[in-house]
Amino acid sequence: MSDLKQFAEGTFKAAQSPSAWLMSAERLRDGAEAIFTHEQPYELAYLRAHDVATKEAVAMAYSEGKDAGIVEIKARTPNYPAAQLLYAYALENLLKGIMVSNDPTLVSGGKLNPKLQTHDLVKLAKAAGFTLHAQEIPIAEALAKLSVWAGRYPVALFQNSFVTAPNADALLDYGSQHPTLRDLFDRCHAALASQLTKPFSTRFDSIVVFRQPGT
Repeated sequence: MSDLKQFAEGTFKAAQSPSAWLMSAERLRDGAEAIFTHEQPYELAYLRAHDVATKEAVAMAYSEGKDAGIVEIKARTPNYPAAQLLYAYALENLLKGIMVSNDPTLVSGGKLNPKLQTHDLVKLAKAAGFTLHAQEIPIAEALAKLSVWAGRYPVALFQNSFVTAPNADALLDYGSQHPTLRDLFDRCHAALASQLTKPFSTRFDSIVVFRQPGT
């Protein structure tokens, strides 16, 4: 194997280390929190408008000669699904880091191990030996939907998947589940961090320069 190919394989494997998964999770969490901070000021007005619209729609649906009520929610919807998507990926990174820490043979050259390719957080938690609390399981299931389609696209690949969650904003109850989401991240982060063989010496990136042949 040439030096360049050996370096490529080495860096590919190093990028699968538990610490690499941890740092990736932290970056995604930081991005999610930046979005939450930006969007939270819209939450209260939206929830109030949502409540008003719901009552009007119910009244309309049950009025004489009607069988449905459609009322516009007169407030900007907080863009929480974008942040929740990042949190889904962050938790995915943490769980995969725990899996690699538990079983270093999952690290492979050439292509990522199939066991590390899923977005199913419940499945990943089980594979990592990480126990999800009862209140965390529906959150993990919702995050999996967000990461696969609901946080990225207006529609799912299959109709059956779409009809179970047509409103991405409702998956984590319009933000009310965020405290539990953060607690889940912190627990998972602590679990992975405790398994690192040594603490980070630095969080800085590095530059690699190869000397050109013949120079």
